[in-house]
Amino acid sequence: MLKLRLDQLRPGMKLGQDVVNFSGQVLLYQGSPIRPKDIKNFKAWGILEVAVENASVDPSDSFENNRIDAKLLLEAQNDISNLFRYSNLSHPVISELMRLSTLNKLKQKPGMENVNVY
Repeated sequence: MLKLRLDQLRPGMKLGQDVVNFSGQVLLYQGSPIRPKDIKNFKAWGILEVAVENASVDPSDSFENNRIDAKLLLEAQNDISNLFRYSNLSHPVISELMRLSTLNKLKQKPGMENVNVY
């Protein structure tokens, strides 16, 4: 069993564990095949990663392995950090929102159009 971020999930993968929301409600049961709408639901509920059975991950699918210009990333982080200056960055949802916002800002910069935001 392997835990994957939502950007690494592909339709047809099978869940290795039940996916539950913050109140304990099961969103999708273990062994269920993942559909595109399930990934959207996970995002809507703030689920960051799920366990899958027998998954092989292509390293190029991961945003960490995209060619990201460090200078442009720093610029994007500086642009976004001002927006989050009064936020609790240790909260996992706020932290993820800031990460996604930074990647989205980076994607708008020349040459960074292929950055995987999700």
